[in-house]
Amino acid sequence: MAIWSSSAHDPMLTALPPDPLAILREPLARLLAIARPIAGRGTVTAEAAMGRVLAAPLAALHHVPPFDQSAMDGYALGPPAGAAWRITARLAAGDADGAPLGPGEAARIFTGAPVPAGTHGVVQQEKVIRQGDGIAVPEGIPAGTNIRRAGEDLRAGVTLLEAGQRLDARHIALAVAAGHDALPVARRLRVALASTGAELRRAGGGLGSGQVHDSNGPMLRAMLRAPDVELVELGILPDEPGPLRDALLRAAGAADLIVTSGGVSVGEEDHMAGAILAAGGTIEVVHLPIRPGKPVKAGRLGAAVILALPGNPLAAYVNLWLVGRRVLDRLAGAPARPLRPMVARAGFREERKPGRVEFAPVRFSGTDALGLPVLQLLGRGSSARLAPLAAADGLCVIGPEVTRVEEGDLLGVLPF
Repeated sequence: MAIWSSSAHDPMLTALPPDPLAILREPLARLLAIARPIAGRGTVTAEAAMGRVLAAPLAALHHVPPFDQSAMDGYALGPPAGAAWRITARLAAGDADGAPLGPGEAARIFTGAPVPAGTHGVVQQEKVIRQGDGIAVPEGIPAGTNIRRAGEDLRAGVTLLEAGQRLDARHIALAVAAGHDALPVARRLRVALASTGAELRRAGGGLGSGQVHDSNGPMLRAMLRAPDVELVELGILPDEPGPLRDALLRAAGAADLIVTSGGVSVGEEDHMAGAILAAGGTIEVVHLPIRPGKPVKAGRLGAAVILALPGNPLAAYVNLWLVGRRVLDRLAGAPARPLRPMVARAGFREERKPGRVEFAPVRFSGTDALGLPVLQLLGRGSSARLAPLAAADGLCVIGPEVTRVEEGDLLGVLPF
């Protein structure tokens, strides 16, 4: 299960560990094993298919292009009969293909127009000499020149796209070109979202003593919002075992995935794990070897997968970005989207404890002599700080074996 996908065309990536996230393979495999693809599908117009996941293979309904067409503005030449041709027709894109061309006959033709039967080839307009109602072609052309043959791009009946493909503008264009106006897609995923904490208040409200605004809720909501996701709002839940258990039970009956933030550590006021178990759920992952974000809980509650994230904003962000989108892909029946790093140069020194993969907010600060971006580390220390995350250009990834980063070291960075 590849998590980290290096670009084969970038030789600098050979200087990096091939998969610095390999330490996550086993816990993620356990989690993805319980995230079974959802049942249910529907049909959407091609216009509405962006970001949806294809539910069945799609085949071409006709050739692409559907007919032999001109690849140039110029003249369609009939069978050669000397160096001169008489113009008998004019064909533009959208016209019918017209009468066949006989020896010595030509048709004025434009890009995309169907070539008439009998066409030897199409000569570019700048390579002919006009002579009254005809043309001279000083240099002959090989048969088939500047003709796009029917089915040259796609043959009727070939598979265009496989089930599980997450559709973007390229795939939609391909499907429409091959004759489709409606596409079979997996139903939208229902994702329930909650923040936990007695200290939390909604955005914009007044704050009393000991209270803070719930920034995780809007952040995670923005990250989850997608064409194939339907959000189920649970709001702010109290740090109390009974209410947490009841809210999780309600969510499990309405959602495919439950995402919460807060209450997952081991303190006296961290009740999420107990609430999951009290509701009849299972916990398959109790922590991940990452920094920040180690105390994550993931498992199953009824038919729903539950992903309980830490309350610190950077930790919650990293976990949803790293783990959450893989769970969403799995539930939707799509291949997991790998993280695609770029190579950069450390512009800082850092002592660190080994054993966990670290995701650190960084800013690009110029380039080195090879053109590689130079990274400046932001917000050393606390995963509770939002300002470094908001100011960052990306997250650099430091492998679990690293004990010291020296200025000039090559690092992988995941740009935002």
